[in-house]
Amino acid sequence: MELEQLGTLEVMAVYESGTAMPDVTVTTVPRTKEKITDAMGKVVYNNIPIGKYEVILTPSFSDVSVSVDVNVQENQVVVIEAVMAPDPISEIPIDFDVFLKNIYDQLKTEFLFDANGYSHYWGDIGTGVTRINPNSMGRFGDLDNYYFHSSNYVINEVWSEHYRVINLTNIGLEELTDLDSALNGEVNTVHLESEFRFLRALLYFNLVKLYGNPVLVTTAGVDPDNPPTFEQGREVVFEQIVEDLTFAQQNLSSGLGKEKASKEAATALLGKVYLTMAGFPMNQTDKYSLALLELEKVVGSYTLEENYSDVFSIQNESSNTEVIFGIGFDNSGNYSVSWGPMGISLSDRLLLVPNFINSYFEKEMEPSEPVSFPIENSDSRFHQNIATFSFDDGNLIDETLMENWRPYKFIKEVEEISVLNSESFDYPYLRAADVYLMIAEAENKLNGPTAKAYNALNLVRRRAFGDLEHDAQSGLTQEEFSSLILKERRLEFCLEGQFKDDLIRMNALESEILEYNQNYPELARDFQNHEYIWPIPQGEMSLNPDVVQNEGY
Repeated sequence: MELEQLGTLEVMAVYESGTAMPDVTVTTVPRTKEKITDAMGKVVYNNIPIGKYEVILTPSFSDVSVSVDVNVQENQVVVIEAVMAPDPISEIPIDFDVFLKNIYDQLKTEFLFDANGYSHYWGDIGTGVTRINPNSMGRFGDLDNYYFHSSNYVINEVWSEHYRVINLTNIGLEELTDLDSALNGEVNTVHLESEFRFLRALLYFNLVKLYGNPVLVTTAGVDPDNPPTFEQGREVVFEQIVEDLTFAQQNLSSGLGKEKASKEAATALLGKVYLTMAGFPMNQTDKYSLALLELEKVVGSYTLEENYSDVFSIQNESSNTEVIFGIGFDNSGNYSVSWGPMGISLSDRLLLVPNFINSYFEKEMEPSEPVSFPIENSDSRFHQNIATFSFDDGNLIDETLMENWRPYKFIKEVEEISVLNSESFDYPYLRAADVYLMIAEAENKLNGPTAKAYNALNLVRRRAFGDLEHDAQSGLTQEEFSSLILKERRLEFCLEGQFKDDLIRMNALESEILEYNQNYPELARDFQNHEYIWPIPQGEMSLNPDVVQNEGY
């Protein structure tokens, strides 16, 4: 079969002066994908069929479009520049409340924190928890199998989307700086700056975990003909994250709601950032004490929900005592759509790894096929996180073969089929159970498995089992206790976008994949030891020749 001939198209939108114009909607004829220009005023179409295209650009402030014809050629990067409008003479003062709401809304988009976002393309695939269903591979199959390449669609789009929203935070910060002094008394500039900086830190934390060495951009409005020199690298980005979160922590108020930045959210995230810096690959072990200091500040403000299921209940979202910061979806999300029980999930994209299922059971209690029902399991997280049934023609069917079990967590009425872009499950980004297990991890690294470490870990286990009989075994070594924390995080936070980060931070990703490949050689993943991060996207490399590609790519 003859291979399709492909090329790459870069589109730049600029004002007459050459200044980049962000937030321009770009479409093509023949149709490819609608995109929006980033802070550099650009979009990139990687690996599209060669031939003639009409590129149509529409700025956010007008319905008048600009059209440019272009011929995409095989194995070449074709760059076009479209002059959109004269430079603005005056600007309408920004409505900061509306602007901030827009940024929070952007967190719900596909490549950020919707169900196809961070929790999906990074959190559990490529680990011993889930794998992509070969019947529903789509664009995630290569990521699951560690076929990472700089032209990968998801790798490019995730980068672009994060920087697009980061640019919005930078615009907000610059607007605050330029605010007319007469308006200063009407606007709480310090609080607004804190929210913008919290959101920027949140996004850069994603980028530094995904790409290792992202580019640090803290200004808006870039002139393509005279771009500033941006810094690149893990350390400089982490320094900015810490600076932003420290400012936010010091200036935000408490109790602002779970869907907005707050003092507690900034503090918990700062603790998590320090813990990440202390682990692999930075290994800045002095950060363990800083992590512990920040995390312990949060403990008194939040409590574990009595039941694990209540953490994820739509009915409990407004009164949830555990979630510190989350992304709210009201009839707009896709949790329960992309994966879930057969007959309810639209995509059936994720399959469970058998050893993950067994990790909820004592060795002698692991289920054997055909599975007998009802299944007895004293860990309440089992039935919340694993659907042992399917749904067909109005009937719930117990599945006696474990290959038909599916990831669950976001549970709805079983007779309600999931609806694309219409689900209301919130995404719990930070919650108290996470804080307790991070305290246990940091304390163990500093002082070994002390009573403080055991108490923090056992709080989570007692909620899961409903008793004291399943407390962690006493007398563990530091290494054994660390392994137990990792197992607990696997059971507690599966399908929440955290586990691959945990494996990397605790330097356990390679051993996790080695064990997976030994157990399932027919499904072996082609992991190389540099693939704990993605490559810098080809679109960025083409646009900015000074950007350095990650080692191994």
